[in-house]
Amino acid sequence: MEKEKEREKEREKEREKEREKEREKEREKEREKER
Repeated sequence: MEKEKEREKEREKEREKEREKEREKEREKEREKER
């Protein structure tokens, strides 16, 4: 049971990182448009 919870947490962290990367890409695109 505990191991499952731990794995879930890890997966959540990974998902968060992916989302962050996506957001960064979007911001970069916006900056490019500004120029």
